[in-house]
Amino acid sequence: MKKSLYLFTLFFSFHFVSAQNESAEISIMKQLTKVSDNKKDDYREKEYLRLLNESKKIGFELGILKAGSSLMTVYTRKGKNEQVIDLADELKKVAQSKKDTTGVISQIYGKTALTFFTLGLDDAGLKDLRTAIRYTKDINSENKRHYFRGTYYENMTAYYSNSKRYGEKKYKDSVLYFLHKSLEATKKVTDDGKGIPKRRKDRAIAFINVRIAIYCLEEPRVKGNLDKAEHHLLAASKVYENKNYNIEQTEKTMVLNQFSWLYMEKKEYQKSIQYGNRALNLEKQFPNPYNKVDSYEILASDYLGLGDKEKSKFYMDKYTSLKDSIRFMEKHATDNTVKKIVKHSDKEHRENSKKQWIITGALALVTGIITIIFWRRQNKRFHQKYNALITKLGRKEENIPLDKYVKNKEAKPVPAITDDISQSLLNKLEKFEKSEKYLRKDISVAWLAHHLDTNTKYLSEGIKIHRDNNFADYINGLKINYIINKLYENPVYRKYKISYLAEECGYSTPRVFLNAFKKETGITPSYFIKELQNEKAAV
Repeated sequence: MKKSLYLFTLFFSFHFVSAQNESAEISIMKQLTKVSDNKKDDYREKEYLRLLNESKKIGFELGILKAGSSLMTVYTRKGKNEQVIDLADELKKVAQSKKDTTGVISQIYGKTALTFFTLGLDDAGLKDLRTAIRYTKDINSENKRHYFRGTYYENMTAYYSNSKRYGEKKYKDSVLYFLHKSLEATKKVTDDGKGIPKRRKDRAIAFINVRIAIYCLEEPRVKGNLDKAEHHLLAASKVYENKNYNIEQTEKTMVLNQFSWLYMEKKEYQKSIQYGNRALNLEKQFPNPYNKVDSYEILASDYLGLGDKEKSKFYMDKYTSLKDSIRFMEKHATDNTVKKIVKHSDKEHRENSKKQWIITGALALVTGIITIIFWRRQNKRFHQKYNALITKLGRKEENIPLDKYVKNKEAKPVPAITDDISQSLLNKLEKFEKSEKYLRKDISVAWLAHHLDTNTKYLSEGIKIHRDNNFADYINGLKINYIINKLYENPVYRKYKISYLAEECGYSTPRVFLNAFKKETGITPSYFIKELQNEKAAV
């Protein structure tokens, strides 16, 4: 009797708890919908985090995935890239071996991919994006399936737009291919609102139109591209200016910048300035450094086109300062994220392997051997590069020019710059190189263009023609060549700290100097100094 009573009590308790959990799950799903209607990111972050923890307490996996995915969106908007990666790792474990009928798992991989692309981790981003596309095949709603695929095809362009690849025609063609593929998939979403609201579909199409316009603006000299860009921007603006769509202000700022860019390329500078100022005023209310840096760059070009060098320099200085800050933040975030990825990978490996100590020992041994081999090879490469550098310096003493920075003297000018202007620029560059004014810390393309009495466009093309380099690499080359000669010719310089050497050749920090030195020579300044001192001791 007691046993039967115990079993009945256990049975009743189980169903009571199940009923409670079911009620809690329904409540969580309703609350998630309400939170998504609120626009304030701080509020949404707090509520999504609360609902995520509540879902964890009752083991509600769908709630964990939906709350977590929504929280990832907020983190992305707030630039919390490390939190995005950490949360994604947690959600991916929950999603293992689950069929993604709603699209939430697909979205998790898609959002992680975008974060990886933002941090410059392209291979990791491409892997997650392909996984996101693969998950879309299980989505029940046909409209959601088309919509998410359209989104991921557009995201795919981030990989092919990487600066290391974008110079090749096949990668540029891939960008345009995936943009059209994205537009095609998104247009398949019906207007009846089933699964995807019409306003969401229209906003996605508007954004793709902006992306196609940007693609055209990046190739302004291609016949018809400016007209195509204007066509796509006008199509997008119908959505962005529609009050019923409730478009976020940062998106409107982005579109205003593209119109400003378009009219700058069409040399309608006053019109471009109007759009640029509207973008900056909107950005003040809704700060976004990426929008602001675009506005500064375009306005600098506008005023240069109008012949107002003072205002052009004002905006170019702002652009340079903000661009450096953005690069620093991105590098810091990337370094931390890479460390976390490695850390998570090691942790999973320890958890899943019973023979961890043996594997770790073997890996340590292999790593040690590889490190020794790598060190020897690196040392050998360093020594080869050092010898080549010393040989060039020795030739310079024999009045044989190094010719390091004049890589393409015979190159013909591109159609945008005449032979006379090209020759004049060459003469001015040669005088500038002898003046050592390149050692200024605040040197910029706008400053040098003003100093040489030309514009930034001609200057950049002149440097490309006569020095086969972009502006930044050209200046770095001059600075590093200057300090190399000082170290080689004057033993006193070998006693100075790296921070002093960086200051001497016009770098703001030792880290920037170290990176520039290694990029130019293939070796570190410490190695170069050490070898010079060893040679002196041997003599």
